[in-house]
Amino acid sequence: MAAGFWSRVVVAGAAVVSLAGCGKADLAVIEAPPCPEGASARPERQRERPAGTVWAWAPLFQAPEGTPREGAVPGLSDVVSIADGGHTMVAVRGDGTVWSYGTNAAGSLGHGSRERHYLAEPRRVTGIGPAHAVYGSGTTFYVVLRDGTVTAWGSDRFLVRGGKREGYEGVGTPERVPGVKGVAAMGPGPLNAFALRDDGRVLGWGINLTDVLGDRDGTRLTTIDGVEGVVDVASAGGAVVAATADGRVCAWGGNAHGLLGVEPRGGQSGRPVLVPGLRDVVQVAGGSDVAYALDRDGTVRAWGRGAGGALGDGDRSDHASARPVRVNGLPEIRRIAAHGLTGYAVDTAGGLWAWGSGLTLGEHASRTARPVRVPLPGPALDVSGHHAIIGTE
Repeated sequence: MAAGFWSRVVVAGAAVVSLAGCGKADLAVIEAPPCPEGASARPERQRERPAGTVWAWAPLFQAPEGTPREGAVPGLSDVVSIADGGHTMVAVRGDGTVWSYGTNAAGSLGHGSRERHYLAEPRRVTGIGPAHAVYGSGTTFYVVLRDGTVTAWGSDRFLVRGGKREGYEGVGTPERVPGVKGVAAMGPGPLNAFALRDDGRVLGWGINLTDVLGDRDGTRLTTIDGVEGVVDVASAGGAVVAATADGRVCAWGGNAHGLLGVEPRGGQSGRPVLVPGLRDVVQVAGGSDVAYALDRDGTVRAWGRGAGGALGDGDRSDHASARPVRVNGLPEIRRIAAHGLTGYAVDTAGGLWAWGSGLTLGEHASRTARPVRVPLPGPALDVSGHHAIIGTE
């Protein structure tokens, strides 16, 4: 009994010493409320997606001179999901086939070659199917198949192979990500990947620089502890944000830009914490250290890094907010997305709105820190980077 007592004293003393060495930001993160328990609803893995054609309003990066600046992408009809990585664009059609075009960056086209070249018209990526949806981060792409497994390829072998340290050269043909199954959706980041399982838990693998994989060592596939009942997940650069079935938002990772919703900004947490000020959230999106949340009323809120106007608050300076702020000037919204420091929103009538750096908006960029309407030939169903899926009127 005495030994047990003194062991508890030693542990408590160590904790006090540890806390004494923390700054205000570190203490604020430690004391932040945990992600609440009890949300048990599960995401819909095979939710039907509306199909349309693909429209580009700016060329992909490193496209050759003379490439059309705007227009329909040839051959991409009946498309249900897109992922624009900047250099390469990948699409899933309603029949479950996968197509890609653009610049091949270390295998990002998925056609076998790792040599850099430009493909002007989409070509089918073989060895996959049937596919449900595609997600991308840079030049690495992840396809969720209809059976809940994930196939990946692209410039980062490390991520394609589930965080196994087997080198960093590209993977030119699709490979099954080992150990990943039962997946409903994904939210990959530049250094790591996150998959939402159909039981409401989140899987992660890759670089754990800011504890985005939790309080652990290693890079291999793991289940994120402390968060459950998740219905949507997104990487926001240095942190991860997740919407839960009860409409709240949890976050974990780095708080340098306030992505954990904790002030003063700074510190990091592998323990998911509750982001205050968000209710009835149905979707989240993440960019370059900025996050967005959409609630049931169609309102969009943003927090994190506001460089280039990414917060939609009218300020283009490199500032940050740990408090989610409403993105004003938008009608009722039904879907959100993000790319770098640009936020996107699709309204209930199919209008596409954007704000932020404007790097992906081409000639439609007005360098505004407030939402602007992006002209399209039809209603937008979804958006990624320089591309949107356009439905029929």
